[in-house]
Amino acid sequence: MSVILVASHQPGAGKTSVAAGLATLIARSGARVSVCKPLSPAGRTDPDAMYFAQNFRGSIAVTTSSEDDAGLDVVASAVRSLTGISEHVIVEVANSASSSGAASPIVSGLAERLSARVVTVFGYEPDTTAVSVSGAVATLGFRLAGVVINQTPRYQTRRAEALLSELSAAGVPAIGALPEDRHMLSLSLDQLEASLGGRWELEPEDRDAWIDRFLIGGNIMDSGAGYFGRYGHQAVITRAERPDIQMASLVQDTRCLVLTGGSRPTEYIRVEATKRRVPVLLVDQSTVATADAVGGLLDVVLPHSLHKAERMADLLDGLVDLTALLSTV
Repeated sequence: MSVILVASHQPGAGKTSVAAGLATLIARSGARVSVCKPLSPAGRTDPDAMYFAQNFRGSIAVTTSSEDDAGLDVVASAVRSLTGISEHVIVEVANSASSSGAASPIVSGLAERLSARVVTVFGYEPDTTAVSVSGAVATLGFRLAGVVINQTPRYQTRRAEALLSELSAAGVPAIGALPEDRHMLSLSLDQLEASLGGRWELEPEDRDAWIDRFLIGGNIMDSGAGYFGRYGHQAVITRAERPDIQMASLVQDTRCLVLTGGSRPTEYIRVEATKRRVPVLLVDQSTVATADAVGGLLDVVLPHSLHKAERMADLLDGLVDLTALLSTV
């Protein structure tokens, strides 16, 4: 059994997404793979751990908050219990409450106990240098499988690639730079309702259906099909008193109408939305206030969706040498 630890230099870099994506990519090859996050500095069951346990083969949901040798022994034993279930295990390593860095004592301790390789995830930062990354992973030595630069703005792609080239030249294995991606920033209809404090006029058939783009319905020069038909997986925000805009937006892959101002839609819109299976969410605030609220929804976006695991696997495919990654050390 091979074990891959996924660690990061700081929280929020995307460990959970990368761990789920790696597992999905490995599973596509036909291998049996488990994912787990058995160590939680908060001392409680972690949402990431529950996501893995509910969606990936044989994952363990038991967590421990102890970062000392005894706690790491418990974690290592729990991971080894998956030997009979899976050929490969992906372990997301929680950021330490007492130390920082991609090569914290937790990461190093588990890597030694499990003879594991380590994938380190760095969220893109403009001031990140090859020297700083090299220093952060230096103590991992031969156990370092590679560095991933995550959430790279598209206009910074060349800089990220140059950074990875510098790392490779310095002898630090570099897996690749992953872009910022709308799929990874999407949220479900349930999350949208809760975040906006809305109420359903027409309930969605699938509350887990996801949205990765918002369009504001207003007076436009383009045709309705031309303006609203450009994108998929979208929600359209417009005033409840504008049935003309609402009708124009009921095209292509509109997944939700968000009607502002607190009023209900006309019966005609209700009939058309029902026919096209487009849910309608009512919110009391104005269109401007709703658009402002939508701008803050990135703060509530979570990685706990299988479509995001599939998308991350797509992003990793072609960057990851699975044969080298899964080789034991």
